[in-house]
Amino acid sequence: MIKVKFNKKPNGENEKKKEKIKIKKKIPPKNNKKIEEKKEKVDKTPKKTDKKADNSHKDKIDKIDKIIQEKTSLKKDENPKKEEKIEEKEKIKIDPNKKIVSEKTGFGYKGLGSRKILFDDDTKQYLYCVYEPVLDLKDKLIKNKLIHYFRIRAEVDIFEFDMFQKHKQLEDSLNDLIKENNIIVSPQSKDKIFYYIFQEFLGYGKIDIMMNDDEIEDISCDGQDIPIFIYHKTYENIKSNVKYTDKEELDSFVIKLSQLCGKQISVYEPVVDGKLEDGSRLQTTLGKTITKYSTFTIRRFRKDPLTPVDLIENNTMSIEMAAYFWLAIEKGASILFCGGTASGKTTMLNALSLFLPNTFKIVSVEDTREINLPHENWIAGTTRTGFTTTDKNKSGKDIDMFDLIRVALRQRPRAIIVGEVRGKETYSLFQAMTTGHLSYSTVHASDMHSLIQRLESPPINLPRALLTALDIIVFLNNLTIKGKPVRRITNVTEIIKLDPETNRLVTISPFYWISELNDTFRDTKGSKILKKIRLENMWDEDSLNKELNNRIKVLEMMMKNKKRSYLEVGKIITEYNNNPKKVLKMVEDSK
Repeated sequence: MIKVKFNKKPNGENEKKKEKIKIKKKIPPKNNKKIEEKKEKVDKTPKKTDKKADNSHKDKIDKIDKIIQEKTSLKKDENPKKEEKIEEKEKIKIDPNKKIVSEKTGFGYKGLGSRKILFDDDTKQYLYCVYEPVLDLKDKLIKNKLIHYFRIRAEVDIFEFDMFQKHKQLEDSLNDLIKENNIIVSPQSKDKIFYYIFQEFLGYGKIDIMMNDDEIEDISCDGQDIPIFIYHKTYENIKSNVKYTDKEELDSFVIKLSQLCGKQISVYEPVVDGKLEDGSRLQTTLGKTITKYSTFTIRRFRKDPLTPVDLIENNTMSIEMAAYFWLAIEKGASILFCGGTASGKTTMLNALSLFLPNTFKIVSVEDTREINLPHENWIAGTTRTGFTTTDKNKSGKDIDMFDLIRVALRQRPRAIIVGEVRGKETYSLFQAMTTGHLSYSTVHASDMHSLIQRLESPPINLPRALLTALDIIVFLNNLTIKGKPVRRITNVTEIIKLDPETNRLVTISPFYWISELNDTFRDTKGSKILKKIRLENMWDEDSLNKELNNRIKVLEMMMKNKKRSYLEVGKIITEYNNNPKKVLKMVEDSK
């Protein structure tokens, strides 16, 4: 028989189980409440996210401010007032007891930049001094903040804008950023800040004043903590008060210059030769590769090049020489300009090319653009470097001088202008002369002996017989007269013929420069070219001299009336070629 006691325990356990079950049944409603509570929280979260969205832009700005403050904050030992005093001292240190020989103002935003050329009587040296507005710590902080905001938010494509439109767009964008971010800045500080921002985005940074100074021909940076040197057209090589003290800043600027030329500079390819947007020639190297520091050399392109009027006034040539070149070029003489480095070969080439009649079709061939003419019927060609380093591996992407001259001959030009001949393109140029094309070019050679040696040696290898196709050789030199550097045409040589017995060129010099003591030119009155022109036009000696004198009168009129722009000179030359009587009447009326 089963005892009752045995059944009580299980029954008690069963009751407990029932209670547990009841408890479990009660749990779901509690869980539902929690789920409902969670739902309510989820429903409420959008309101919180809306507040976050409102504050997200503010949080970003605060973060940016902290980053900028960290980057521009002074060290504990540094004192902002001390920094300002140091800058002021350096500015004053530039010109104590120095004579100002030249001054220019109006550079940069609202013309806040200026430059002076000083002469030190003690060292007998010139110094090119750049003066720019000084920013205090607060101004620097605001400047960096605006640059940061602008880089994040700039979305306008300004590729096709002209410089005026770019200036307007940048100024409007910066003013909008100041309003949107409630930046408090005085009008004077704002102008100073905008000066440096414009310099960074639309200019050339530290060398912006130099790049906008028309009197500078070359700008050279040899590395970090080394003053930038410039080549001034009046004072030649001058040291400046501008230098790159930060290695990273110099490296970054060199990379920027390369990119402006459409090229990339790197450790793999640390040398870049290119052309800037304004036509200036750039040569740059990247630091820690072939040079210790990054370097760059910029050869400026003159938007308003020197004209025959300028060269006469500078005494680079005489007015009689100019009239001679005018008549010779108009009647079809080919000229080769020879001289050393920076002797004015390309300047002379460009100036005398203005004498070409405007009806001529002209094709110019250069490594980097330097020729600037007012002629409408003119094709300007420049070489292009591809991805090969040797002629053997040359591809269709590499277009050199030789290729461009061949292309030019197919374009049926009346005149071909080649910036400088160095290699096999010289043969093609002289062949063009023999076929009746007027040809003008430059070559590095200081005298007749060195010229023939250069042309007959590799890589040019030009047969001496082809030199007879050339009409005139002009030799230019850098000289020092009364302590000042000058450029002079030292000799004008006409090629008569090649002597078959001695294999020597027979030449004549219608003009030559006398000496440093007597800084004048002598006219020998002997010219094969002028005689040829006289016979072709059936003139007598008086008619030839009258024509030369008429051209001298026109040149004198341009000098007197300050008509020196290449556009103005080109226009008057064209008018004289078309209607000489009209221009000569203008000359008489101007007296």
